[in-house]
Amino acid sequence: MLLIVSDFLTLYHVDVVTASCSDLASPKLRDACSTTGGGHHGYALVILGVIALVMAWGAAVGTSRPAGIALLVLGIAALGIALLVDRPDIHKTGIVGAAFENAEAKPGAGYLLEIVGAALVIAAGALRLLRRNAGD
Repeated sequence: MLLIVSDFLTLYHVDVVTASCSDLASPKLRDACSTTGGGHHGYALVILGVIALVMAWGAAVGTSRPAGIALLVLGIAALGIALLVDRPDIHKTGIVGAAFENAEAKPGAGYLLEIVGAALVIAAGALRLLRRNAGD
């Protein structure tokens, strides 16, 4: 669920010391002040999160080892998106920084939820693979 929610939260936001984003004259600059996870990577974590929910059900209720492997792969993919796609951009000020020299970019709550969600999916997959079925 954290992966899904993270795509709708702020991935990073740009603060301008001399003005708030709503004070910026250009709508293009106002829109560049805050970026959601989904807007940055095309809602990939929503897709991974939905698949992870189905696999978690299969791993927990159905005791499926392939579902556990799928959870590991999904978690690693989500972590890859967070670290390789999103992380390089969370401190870039973009066009706001070009217009205002005191602009500063900071990660938002969505970035933290991406990391935590990916770690939990990996942990769920690992737990399923380490735990033996009653019949094993």
